[in-house]
Amino acid sequence: MGKASSSKKVARAARAGGRSAGRRQQSLLFPGVIALIVLLGSGLIAYAANERKSEDDIPPVVGQDHWHASFGVYVCDEFLPDVEGFESPVGIHTHSDGVIHIHPYSTGGAGENATLGVYLDGAGIELDDDSLTVDGETWTEGEDDCDGEDAELVVAQWKDVQTTDDKPALIRRDFGDIRFREDGEGYTIAFVPEGTTDIPKPPSSDRLAELGAVDDATASSLPEEGETGESTTTTAGEGGTDTTAADEATTTTTTPAG
Repeated sequence: MGKASSSKKVARAARAGGRSAGRRQQSLLFPGVIALIVLLGSGLIAYAANERKSEDDIPPVVGQDHWHASFGVYVCDEFLPDVEGFESPVGIHTHSDGVIHIHPYSTGGAGENATLGVYLDGAGIELDDDSLTVDGETWTEGEDDCDGEDAELVVAQWKDVQTTDDKPALIRRDFGDIRFREDGEGYTIAFVPEGTTDIPKPPSSDRLAELGAVDDATASSLPEEGETGESTTTTAGEGGTDTTAADEATTTTTTPAG
């Protein structure tokens, strides 16, 4: 009886010790899990904040960057007229000067959203991998040619269009996704004979800095909605003044008294 009683006591003590150890492990595990959750949460918050900050800092930045890029559309052997001026809620537009003005008003025209496609939408130009439509006229690869030669669509891109004579990058697909990456670029959309690499710079390239410098004055002189936008030239000559409007000529002659 003495041995049996001792054995039972030992077993009970062992079971009690096991339960106590288990409780100690559980009590240590819970705060460890909480600490891990807090650590992971803080890390995710910091990562999200840094990611958000990096997205906002991708140029062009809203309210900070004001870039200019020369632009033209070249079909076979000549440039089409400059795109007519238009405004844009995102800040990528033109002033009828052959220049893309890039100064984002919102995130829709900033960072990775500052693309050639955004400009073309505002300009009313349709461009995909094999066709180009401007002012209702369409040129399509495989259907239209240049003086009997098979033609293709290419976008020529210059990083520094005014001050260097470097050859442009030639892009042949995904034109709308082309990003504006810096000030002073140049873009020629070209429908030219297949294999053409000698694509001219846009006509505004030589004056890009000058046109950019007078941007504010140019923008303020654009006609308001409903105005004709007629230009007027006044020439002073002996015995009179001739005033001529672009669309309607009117001559007024003043004769000096005496």
